[in-house]
Amino acid sequence: MRTDGITTAPVEGTAPRPARLLPQGVGVVADVAAVAALLAGGGRPIVLAASAGAVLTGGYLLVRRLGQPVDRTALVGLAVAVAGAAIFGYALRTAPGPAADAAAGEGGVAARDGGAAAPATATTSAVPPPDGATTWLFDLPPVEGGQGWRQRAATVSGTRHEQSVVASTCYATNDEAESFNLGKRYTRFTATVGVADGAPDDYRTRFTVLVDGETVFRRELGLGDSAPVEVPLTGALRLMLKVESVGLTSCDDAAVWAEPALR
Repeated sequence: MRTDGITTAPVEGTAPRPARLLPQGVGVVADVAAVAALLAGGGRPIVLAASAGAVLTGGYLLVRRLGQPVDRTALVGLAVAVAGAAIFGYALRTAPGPAADAAAGEGGVAARDGGAAAPATATTSAVPPPDGATTWLFDLPPVEGGQGWRQRAATVSGTRHEQSVVASTCYATNDEAESFNLGKRYTRFTATVGVADGAPDDYRTRFTVLVDGETVFRRELGLGDSAPVEVPLTGALRLMLKVESVGLTSCDDAAVWAEPALR
């Protein structure tokens, strides 16, 4: 270093280093974006393992800096640990809960989203509708959405419904809505909506029915609640069913459309 013609040697241990915090922060953001893409693609196990590793790595960096002045290493360690913990918690939140496993144990049925079909039993297999003018909604192929929506038996408020469609509120991997073409063939849609009895205590769902894009039914329900649905369809072309988590509701496969019928 030269000052006013006098050359001085740099003090040992004080040589400036290029700032790396910004690129490291950008890297953390990129990692979060990659994790979101993995979750959307169903790579939850990879996300859980990677985020747990990030927490351990960030914690290790912080432990190494204990008792020393805060520097870039400590800040990066804190950022990595916080990001890893947030991603790990989000992945756990979007994982299917015990209600899905319990409902699957009620007598597995084929997943409507193209997944592998579980063996069907006599109590959960679809039966012909009570009269020739009635069609079960799940007998119509969905034209949009429906990923994670399954036709199976479900118990709501202590009542078992053999013919039901159970939707998921885990939107990282599943759809929040399912749509059907009606072709002006029906005059009424009926169902009972509610939360499966195996859902977490804090589970709350908003059920919505739209006919040709217009909301005709909306109801928020929690564990133990149910409500009847009766919607006119005369001249209607498109029916959409939608479920949404309310507040900080746990993610689960527990939004039940029981006995959904078209007449």
